[in-house]
Amino acid sequence: MIIQQYIQEVLFRQRVCVVPQLGTFSIQHFPAQYNASAQTLMPPRDQIIFSQSWQDDGSLLEWIGLKENLVPSVAQRKMEKYLEELKASLKDGKTLELAGIGKLQGDFTGNVHFYAEELPINPESLPISPIHRQPATPVAPEPPVSTEPLPLQELEPVMTEEEEDTLEAVTDNSIFSWWRAAAALAFLLGGLAIWYFVSRQAPRAETAETPDMPAHDTAATAVTPADSATIAATPVVSDSISYLIVIEAYKDSTTAAKKMARRKSWKQFELVLIKKDSLYSIALPVTSLPADTTARLDSTRSKYGTAHLKF
Repeated sequence: MIIQQYIQEVLFRQRVCVVPQLGTFSIQHFPAQYNASAQTLMPPRDQIIFSQSWQDDGSLLEWIGLKENLVPSVAQRKMEKYLEELKASLKDGKTLELAGIGKLQGDFTGNVHFYAEELPINPESLPISPIHRQPATPVAPEPPVSTEPLPLQELEPVMTEEEEDTLEAVTDNSIFSWWRAAAALAFLLGGLAIWYFVSRQAPRAETAETPDMPAHDTAATAVTPADSATIAATPVVSDSISYLIVIEAYKDSTTAAKKMARRKSWKQFELVLIKKDSLYSIALPVTSLPADTTARLDSTRSKYGTAHLKF
């Protein structure tokens, strides 16, 4: 039956699956345990638990509608049909196997017994032996090191006669180089001043000698059809737009809040809950180019099942 696959998908998707009129499957995590008497450590593990008490949260109905692309009313009738077949198969002590979960077996009193599926490899306990540390051998303290600074001795520079002559020559040459650099800078500034004066006088002379220009020829500047086609063919880049892609819409705020909380538990933190036109909608805010609107809608529909735009 297809309902067995739906139960498995919902259980491993959100770690709990409520089957109306039957019970609740859940995955319980057991942490690592240490056995002090045997000095062993059991690794952490997950185990599937079944309880005949149930409170319908709508997750199985929603999953059936999403997988078979059905509206909620049709999905409700389909789920009821699946559940009748499931309960009929458990009558008279028959066994129903759920792949990856375990086995269900009914009895003549109407009770359902669950046998969890055993893992192919059971994790073995890890032996842990105590560590005996040897006492540390005392180490003799080292003698203190003196931190007093040594007295400084003044040193006088020692220069030979050749070094003194070289220093005097370098000093004289440096003075001569400074005057030479100043002369070159003055020459450069003078050249710039002459160029600036000539460039200011040239436009005035051209303006004085320019004859009257004829009237503007409108025919010469008319736009040809080819130019118009070129201008029309120039693509216009539009700016990005912001809009909402609605995943679900409800008239009741309580139902919308429950659905939103469930999607947050599925780590769908990008969704928001909005109210517009007396409807409470769960939507995905998107900012993209207008040309990418259809692609973003298709990608959202493939991820969430149903989606439509709302600007």
